[in-house]
Amino acid sequence: MKAWIADQYGPPDALRWGDAPVPEPGPDEVRVWVQAVSINPYDWHIYRADPWIVRPSFGWRSPGGLVVGADVTGVVNAVGANVSGVSVGDRIAGMVRAGALAEQAVVRADAAAQVPVSLTAAQAAALPMTSLTALHGLEGARLQEGASVLVIGASGGVGHMAVQIARALGAARVVAVASGARQPMLEGLGADRVIDYRTASVRDCGEKFDVIYDTVATESLLRLRHLLNDDGVYAPAGAVGGGKLLGPAWAMARTQLQKPLAHVRTAPVSARLRGCGPDLARVMAWTEDGTLTPVIERVYPWGDAREAFTRLEEGHVGGKLVLSVSPT
Repeated sequence: MKAWIADQYGPPDALRWGDAPVPEPGPDEVRVWVQAVSINPYDWHIYRADPWIVRPSFGWRSPGGLVVGADVTGVVNAVGANVSGVSVGDRIAGMVRAGALAEQAVVRADAAAQVPVSLTAAQAAALPMTSLTALHGLEGARLQEGASVLVIGASGGVGHMAVQIARALGAARVVAVASGARQPMLEGLGADRVIDYRTASVRDCGEKFDVIYDTVATESLLRLRHLLNDDGVYAPAGAVGGGKLLGPAWAMARTQLQKPLAHVRTAPVSARLRGCGPDLARVMAWTEDGTLTPVIERVYPWGDAREAFTRLEEGHVGGKLVLSVSPT
C-alpha cells in the first residue's frame, strides 16, 4: 500500500510518498480503508523530533520509516479476534499513535467510534485528537453547570473545540482569546466575548473565571491567577514555543513549578488514547445534533500532505486541516 512516510527527522519536504506494509490488526484492533485524515501539531512534533523528548518513543537517530498521522476515518475491512460491536463495512473514526496517513490503517477498537451517516469523512476525521483534548481537559478541570470559562488560543484545532464543548458541558459564559479576524467564527461557535490578543491583554479583561483553558501558554500561571475565581482551575493544554528539549511540555512543567506560589488548582490536559471510544462517540453525537461544529479551514487532496503540513507549521490555522483520501 502507499503511505506518507518519515524516514528521517526533518521538515515536511522530507516526508516520502511510498510503499509501506499493509498493517495487520491485532486482537483488539480493526483495520480500515482510509477516507480522510486530519493533521495536528502532534504530527509535526514527531516527524521533526521537535522537541527532542519524542526521540525515545520514535527513534533516537531517525523515525525509521514511520507512517505519520494520528486522526483517521475510514471503512472497516478487517476485525481483530477480540473485537465486538464493529463489523466489516462499518465507517469509524479514531485516534492512533501513528500510521493514519496511509491507504490502510489500524485502530484500536476502544479508541474509535461509529461515524453517523450525516457526517462527512472530513468532519469525522477532524474530531478525535482535538475534541478529546478539549473534552478531557474541561472535565478534568471539573467544569460545572453555570461555570464561566476562558479559552486562550481559541481559534485553533483544540481551542475552537473547547469553546463549544464548554457550552455542551453547561458553561454559562465563554470568553475566547484569539485574533480579531476570528471573532465572527468564534461568536458563531458560542463565545460570548472575543478578546483580540493583538490589541488587548487578557490580563486586563476585567472578568473572573471558574476555568481557564489555555492552549498557547504565552502568559504564565502567576500572571493569570488573578483571573480565577476562588476554587477556579487553570488547565494548560499546550504551548507555542518551549524550546528543543521539552517543546509544548514546558508549559506543564512551568505550571507545576509555579503552582505552590500561585495557590490555585491546576489540571494539566492531555487526550487519552486507550479507551477513548465512548467519549469520541459522545462527540460524534454532539456533532450530529449540531451542538459541535468542526471548523475545517481547508481540505487538501491526498497528494498535498507536504503543503498541508507546511501550512500547519505556519500557525494560526482557523480550526482544522484535513487530507481527503479515496479508498482503493
